[in-house]
Amino acid sequence: MTSQVTIVNEYAAKVRSGEIPACLMVSKAVERWYDDWDRMGKGGDLYFDYKAIKLIALFIEGDADAGYEGLKHFKGKWAGQTIKLEPWEWFVILSIFGIKRKKTRTRKYKYADVYVPRKNGKTTLAAVIALIMLLVDGEPSAEVYSFAVDKDQAKICFDASVQIAIGSGLVPDEVQYYHKGSLVVEDTASAYKPLSKDTKNKDGLSPHCAIGDESHAWKTFEIVEVIQTGMGARQQPLLFQISTAGTDTTYPYFRHLEYLRQVMLGIVEDDTQFALLYEPDEGDDWNSEETWRKVNPNYGVSLSIDFMKESYLKAKQKGGSTLAAFQTKNLNMWVDAPEVWVPDDDVAANNKEFDESQLVGEDCYVGVDLASKGDLTATALFFPKFNVVKYLFTVPESKITDSQGRGDVVDYRLWAEQGWITVAPGKVLDEEWWLQQLFNALEPYKVRCIAFDPWGMWQLKTKFGKYEDVLLEYQQNIRYMSVPTKDFEGRVLRHEMNFLFNPVIRWMFRNVVIYTDPNANVKIDKSRARAKVDGIVASVDAVGGYLNKTAGTDGQIYRTHSLRTLGGEGLTEEQLEKINNWNPEI
Repeated sequence: MTSQVTIVNEYAAKVRSGEIPACLMVSKAVERWYDDWDRMGKGGDLYFDYKAIKLIALFIEGDADAGYEGLKHFKGKWAGQTIKLEPWEWFVILSIFGIKRKKTRTRKYKYADVYVPRKNGKTTLAAVIALIMLLVDGEPSAEVYSFAVDKDQAKICFDASVQIAIGSGLVPDEVQYYHKGSLVVEDTASAYKPLSKDTKNKDGLSPHCAIGDESHAWKTFEIVEVIQTGMGARQQPLLFQISTAGTDTTYPYFRHLEYLRQVMLGIVEDDTQFALLYEPDEGDDWNSEETWRKVNPNYGVSLSIDFMKESYLKAKQKGGSTLAAFQTKNLNMWVDAPEVWVPDDDVAANNKEFDESQLVGEDCYVGVDLASKGDLTATALFFPKFNVVKYLFTVPESKITDSQGRGDVVDYRLWAEQGWITVAPGKVLDEEWWLQQLFNALEPYKVRCIAFDPWGMWQLKTKFGKYEDVLLEYQQNIRYMSVPTKDFEGRVLRHEMNFLFNPVIRWMFRNVVIYTDPNANVKIDKSRARAKVDGIVASVDAVGGYLNKTAGTDGQIYRTHSLRTLGGEGLTEEQLEKINNWNPEI
């Protein structure tokens, strides 16, 4: 076993034991490391390439027998010294370059993201990885790129690679550096160049490696998509992105981070994506040095403890933009990011084994969120006797073939194969076809109510046949949505529900953003949602329909003409008397 494997195994063990403070996402990355090693056993599909790692270690740290001193730092107090990677950095290197698939003899991970605050050495790590892919990987005519929102940013990582190569004696012996802006290896006809969104002729690229820098600042992922499509001709390419947090949650990297978290949590399956995300966990105190250590792996190494404390004090004293900059760049906090509505652990606790045959003949309350014809339609079937919710998610075939292009960053095709999503033929949803699917799903149950948003369903109301009598137009404004939203939230937080291990609804929970008005009424805010929330809206509609049908003798929990209470819980006798004696004419 090479020393680097020992270093990483010791690091992983310390993270697992708590000796090294780690956030949830780092802990999940370590657990994935162990899972990958389990897959290297007899009959497994992976193996570890010790030879490749030994070669990379010699390239980075040097080979005394060959008179090569390794890669050298080029600035700061370590300038001229051989680069010594920290254990967490070796963890990245070994995960990317060491873990391979037995069937193809190629690397498992094609995509890798390191999300870490400033001053933790991520640019140096990225520069080293670029040089590995250019000089050590053995790819003929390798094209290596660093790319960013503009050319100056893209050159930061490129220039770091150049300076490391020059300071380490690799130029001109191994590579020839052209001042016009590229590193060229003549023996293998390979080159390394910086790119930006303004670079012309990007469609002709065939990247072996691409290093994306400060991805949080990109307004679109157009250049990422160009690089991904260009990698198709390479046997084992690598798209490596490094970034800190940002402030604009409408930019695509914020959604990309949500995708990465879902991969690490096991909500979304992606066996080609590596992610190491350093960020505070929910409830962590950003004022605490313990949190600083957790999210800054080079705390006390490349990140000075005194610098961190001084920056913190200045941020506390000045507040405003200085405070926001400290939280964003030193702690990886998206200061504009909405909070998670219901934590994923609580959502997961609402999954239990259940014999669905028990639902046959039981009362069922249905909520429908009918989307545009080219998008996802969600139907929730709520069974109050068991607190079970079944879902019918339907998408047109075009959504399956172009889900990434539509910005949902989930694998609809996989969910369809697993039976969680129904695929409608064609480019748009055939409403008659969808109605028949719905009727088939409802047939075994006693349907008491079908609550729907009248905006999307008005043209279908007359086509519900025997279910027309149980249709309920359910307005989507805060007046009508607040009570069932709070009711549904409470049931989930108390772990009373059963979502039957549906991964689609679990993903949607993470996308929810709640709007709260001055009177503490709440509503799911679709306009600010991170991604799809249709299943959550359908669930709330179903619960709203249930409350309407069971709340009182007249089956109405809302009135258009006056205030009405759901009950006297929490009210004093004096308050109840005032309500009962209230005269709207006074």
